[in-house]
Amino acid sequence: MKKFAPQIKRYYLIIAVVVLAIFAFRLALPNIVKNYVNKKLNNLSGYTGHVDDIDIRLLQGAYVIKGLVLKKNTDPAKYPFLTIRRTDLSIEWKAIFKGRLVGEVILDHPVIHILSSENLSKEPSKESWTKTVKALMPMTINKLLITEGRFAYVDNEKKPHTNLHIDHMHLTATNLANVEKAADPLPSKVDLTGTSIGGGQLKADMKVNALKDIPDFDMGMQLRGVNLLSLNGFLEANVKFNIERGSIDIFSKLKLKNSQIDGYIKPFIKDLKVLKVKKDIKKKGGILRVVKKAVVGLFAKAVTNPKTQKIATVVPIKGNINDMKSSGWSTFLGVLKNAFIKAFRESIAGDVPG
Repeated sequence: MKKFAPQIKRYYLIIAVVVLAIFAFRLALPNIVKNYVNKKLNNLSGYTGHVDDIDIRLLQGAYVIKGLVLKKNTDPAKYPFLTIRRTDLSIEWKAIFKGRLVGEVILDHPVIHILSSENLSKEPSKESWTKTVKALMPMTINKLLITEGRFAYVDNEKKPHTNLHIDHMHLTATNLANVEKAADPLPSKVDLTGTSIGGGQLKADMKVNALKDIPDFDMGMQLRGVNLLSLNGFLEANVKFNIERGSIDIFSKLKLKNSQIDGYIKPFIKDLKVLKVKKDIKKKGGILRVVKKAVVGLFAKAVTNPKTQKIATVVPIKGNINDMKSSGWSTFLGVLKNAFIKAFRESIAGDVPG
C-alpha cells in the first residue's frame, strides 16, 4: 500500500497544477482578449480605438466590453466617431435549438457623431469592417438591442455651427441572420424610437434583409412635434433665415431594393413665422434663386391648407445608389440630407418676407 502513496501524491499534485493553470488562465483571459480587441481596432485603416475593460463569463457564453471608443484620425477630440458605454455580447441560446450558433448584442449608451466634413466614399472596405466586427463578436449577430443611444450630425464648417441630434434612442432588431428561415424577402424586423432636437418624437419601423452587402429594406418613419426654433442654427447656415415660431412634423416612406431607392419625405410645418431673411439672399436674387439650386433630379409640390395653417411638401426620392465613384451608403445619406433641405426650402419659400 505504501508503494502507491507516492503515485497518489503525484496524481493530486498534477490535478492541483492543472486547476491552478486553468485558474491563472481565467484570470489572464480578460486582458488577453482586451489586448487582442484593441489591436484589431487600431488596425482599422484611418481609425484608432480602444476598450477600457472586458469581463468574460464563460459559463453563460458571454462577455462585456466596457468603454469602447472608435475615433477617425480626422475627428476632433470632442466628437469621436463612436463611443459605447457598455456592450453585452452573448450566445442567443434559443437559436441553438434551431441548429444555429448566433449572437445577441446589447449596446448601452452608444453615441455616433457624423461630421459634415467626412468623405464617406473613403471609408474602410467592407473586409476591414468585417474583421473588426468579428474581433468584437466572433459569431453572426441575430439580435441587436440599443438602449439610450445618441446620433448626432455636426457641421463646424458653416456658421453658425450645427449640431442636430437624436437622443434616448431605443432600437430592437431581430432575426438579422434569418434564423427563423422566413420565406419573406425582408425577414428581419427593426423598431426604433427616440427624441430629436427640439423635442420631436421619432418612431420608425423597418423590414430588412440584413444579409446583403447593401441591405434591402422597407421603412416607415415619423418625427412629430419638432420646435423649429431649435433648428435656427441649421436654417441660418443652410437656407439663410431664422424662425420666430413654428413646429414641424416629418413623415417618410423609403424602400431600397437592389440598390434602387424609392420613396418620399413629407414635412408638415405649422404656425410658421419667419423672423428675417439674410441680406446676402436679397442681394443674390432672393429666396427663389436658393430654391432653384436645390438637388438636381428632386422636385416638390407644396400645398397650403388655410384652415389649419399647415404647409405640406412632398419630395419624392428615386435613384440608384450604386455610384461607382463613391460608396452606396455615401450616396444614400447624401440623398436624404439634400432631400430634407429641399423639402424645407420648398415648404417655406412662399412664407419668407422679401
